[in-house]
Amino acid sequence: MTARDWMFILLANSVLTLGAVGLYHYLSIDRQIRIGVVDLASVYREKEQQFSKLVANGNATDDDRKKAVAAAQDFAKTLPAALASLSNECGCVVLLGNAVASRTAQVQDLTPLLRAKVGM
Repeated sequence: MTARDWMFILLANSVLTLGAVGLYHYLSIDRQIRIGVVDLASVYREKEQQFSKLVANGNATDDDRKKAVAAAQDFAKTLPAALASLSNECGCVVLLGNAVASRTAQVQDLTPLLRAKVGM
């Protein structure tokens, strides 16, 4: 093989390598990790206040208390499903808000969406 053949092989390998790296970069841009956070403690506190208002009311009847217990049980069933659907809808990893040390533009607050899903 001559020096010209070696230069052609080197050029072909360089073009193929750069093409592969460029294709990888192009295809992997959309695969960046996205993070969503929820303030689950505040959602629990708000629901707890709603239930305690219903039960602790001096004029509350047994029917009102039964409704409050049924609402609490319904909330306990819908919350895990709502959290699971958040991850699917946003296409992101959902973390508790206090698990994220610094929030950047890539971190999306999903608490309002969670509140809507659980009927708040």
